[in-house]
Amino acid sequence: MQCKLCNKEFIKNNSRQLYCSKKCKYEKGLQDRSKKPLTKSCVVCQKEFKPYTSMDKYCSANCRVENMKSKRSKRWNKEATEKRMGKNNPSYKSGMYSRQSNRSAQGEKEYLRVRNQMRSDMILNFGYLFCERCGTNETYQWEMHHLIYRSEKPLHPHLHNPRNLINLCMKCHNWFHKSKENRNDIVKQRNLDELFGNDILDKENKLRIEKATIADDEQHEVTPEGKIIFKHDAQ
Repeated sequence: MQCKLCNKEFIKNNSRQLYCSKKCKYEKGLQDRSKKPLTKSCVVCQKEFKPYTSMDKYCSANCRVENMKSKRSKRWNKEATEKRMGKNNPSYKSGMYSRQSNRSAQGEKEYLRVRNQMRSDMILNFGYLFCERCGTNETYQWEMHHLIYRSEKPLHPHLHNPRNLINLCMKCHNWFHKSKENRNDIVKQRNLDELFGNDILDKENKLRIEKATIADDEQHEVTPEGKIIFKHDAQ
């Protein structure tokens, strides 16, 4: 009997035996499953090699690294780099913003510095991190929240002031973002109107005015300054 792989003559042990050894049977199975060529030419050095899979392009790790270097040098050579500088770069936007973000790089660095310092101080003073609203020390992820949103005062010098930041668990962070009214008490406690101006308080009062219905007109009065005074509070 002739082996189906190596064509070597052998004596069969049973009527279904097709290969002279287990090694030949295993290699034949690999060939049938992968459909890969027996030999390929390396795209870098043009050397013939036996691929491990049908997707192999390089004879060795060194050739793969050399190919990566050549691609990188073509992309980042002097001429290609000059074409991607300034307004020609897809990440360019007004000279100060990064792609898919409205946060300046300098402001982001300041925020990370203040956030890390606040959390370090919390650990030094209390020994662990905790939510400043509910007090829990167990959460999937700690999140630092801006009481006055970045979208409200994007370039304000006190945007990343520790008085405007609060460490929260994920549940409380979502609660703060449900409505701006949820921040009213802590905004007044921290006197954030002194940092960001009275328009922050005006926005809070406007939200309350919008939610007031016609039936509630008998229960409150709106001053010329835009503030709401409830009659039961005045009594």
